[in-house]
Amino acid sequence: MILHILTTPPTSEVAQQVDQAIQAGDTLLLTEAGVTAALKPDLHYWTQADYTVFLLEEDLVARGLASIAATHGLATVDMDGFVGLTEQHAQSVTWY
Repeated sequence: MILHILTTPPTSEVAQQVDQAIQAGDTLLLTEAGVTAALKPDLHYWTQADYTVFLLEEDLVARGLASIAATHGLATVDMDGFVGLTEQHAQSVTWY
C-alpha cells in the first residue's frame, strides 16, 4: 500500500499521472491545490472503490472549501490524520 499525496489540481497533468500509478488498496491524499477536487463532486475520485481518498482539512479551510467538502460528504483528515496516514503506509509518494 502506497500513500499518494497530490498537491496539484485534479485536472492537472500530474493528476493524470497519479491516475495511472495508483493501485487498488492505495490511498490518495489531496493537499494544497489538490483540494479543489471538492468543487467537482462528479470526479471519478469520489465514485471509484479501488482506493481511499482524503482531503486535507487545513487546505480546505485555507481555500474556503470546507463547507463544500462537508456538503458532498467527502472524507477529510486534519494534520494529525495526515501523520497517521504516513504511519499506516510503508511508502509515500508526493506528486507536484
